[in-house]
Amino acid sequence: TTPTPTAVRRRSMLAGRRKGRTGLVAAVLLAVLPCFAGVVQFPRLLAPAPGSTRRAFTVRQPRAHMTVSSAAKAGSGGGPGAPSPASRAVSAVDSSDSGAPSDISAWQCGPNPFELVRPDIEPLSCSIKELLRTDHAVLNMAAQHFFDRQTGKQFRPTIVLLMARAAGRVADTAAAAATSAAPALANVPGVSSAVGSEAISDAADDPFVKQFRLAEITEMIHTASLIHDDVLDEADTRRGGAAVHKAYSNTVAVLAGDYLLARASLMLARLRHIHVVETMALSLESLVQGEIMQIKATPEERMQMSLYIEKSFYKTASLIAYSCKSAALLGGHALDSAVTTAAYDYGYHLGLAFQIVDDMLDFTGSADALGKPKLQDMALGLATAPILFAAEEHPELERLIKRKFEERGDLDRAYELLLNSDGLGKTSALAECHARKAVEALRVLPNSASKDALIHLCYIVLSRNK
Repeated sequence: TTPTPTAVRRRSMLAGRRKGRTGLVAAVLLAVLPCFAGVVQFPRLLAPAPGSTRRAFTVRQPRAHMTVSSAAKAGSGGGPGAPSPASRAVSAVDSSDSGAPSDISAWQCGPNPFELVRPDIEPLSCSIKELLRTDHAVLNMAAQHFFDRQTGKQFRPTIVLLMARAAGRVADTAAAAATSAAPALANVPGVSSAVGSEAISDAADDPFVKQFRLAEITEMIHTASLIHDDVLDEADTRRGGAAVHKAYSNTVAVLAGDYLLARASLMLARLRHIHVVETMALSLESLVQGEIMQIKATPEERMQMSLYIEKSFYKTASLIAYSCKSAALLGGHALDSAVTTAAYDYGYHLGLAFQIVDDMLDFTGSADALGKPKLQDMALGLATAPILFAAEEHPELERLIKRKFEERGDLDRAYELLLNSDGLGKTSALAECHARKAVEALRVLPNSASKDALIHLCYIVLSRNK
């Protein structure tokens, strides 16, 4: 029988809804997942063909070295003409200008950050495990590999929840105005009905429900990046146990990481906040950019502190910065508000301080405490801040850095030269400089226990030994 005009319109509407239903999530996944899988499985595709001339990877505003006590003050970034992550780090202010107490031990006055949010953090791993359940047994086990063991203090979710509390919530009227200025994803055709009844509970009016989901999303993205990094680096261990690709296989590890990103992207869409989706999508893009930057760096670029800082932003600090910014946005703060900017700046500088300390611990920490082999970065051919600072005193290191420490005795010689330099001291000063900037960024937030805990967290990052 010939369908009636009403039936035709109904079918057209249903088709349109189905298309809109998956459009946003599909866009995120299609843009991001192939990048991760491609970088992990086919890193040689990024290498030049034999005999070809490769154009150097361009780092924005490169500099040969960094001065820890530069007098220039960095901006918050994000708009046209804004300083790149490299130039912002190069321009880190002197500790005397940061406004933070001169004695960092004073930062311990606030409550323990992990204890403050422990009631909310404790169920997080179990909640993520439920979200990751799949009928495929091996993929199920691989994706939940780290969440089963519940190792670590869940650093990133802790930051998200503390920032959510410290930033506070905008009054209902102001939040409504912000929503009208920046339409939520619920207004995008098909998205509001895209994921069934589960989306309704996830998108509850209570901002803290969404911020808790953001903490889960952040941990899932971070875990996926670890799984993929371990495949690229051929690492044997992670967090004191076997890496996922060692416990299963490279293929399973890549798929497990992709599955984590897929679930995180779906949960992100369920938040129904378009600026948060855009912001967190930038963190996914940054992770890929950082990995490609590391793979494609030329010997000359490996000597540049600017490359190291920019790569550190992309691979580590970006997720923390964008998660903090998203926590403020979910609290109803406007995109360009002082609170949202402060949240981003805090995450940016804390993330860089965390990575710089992590690179220092690769030389000073023990393998048992770190949960991974010592001197792993140099073994992978990577020159981090301690070695780059040491190279300023020992030009011999330049040759070793450029050939990625590949010849016999290179690792031992580089380590010996480092110990006979001020490389570790300068690295520690650089990390403290960024931690002070993180503390300074919190000035605009109202006084609270959560704000004090975020300050305390800066001390923990600087004083940690693993």
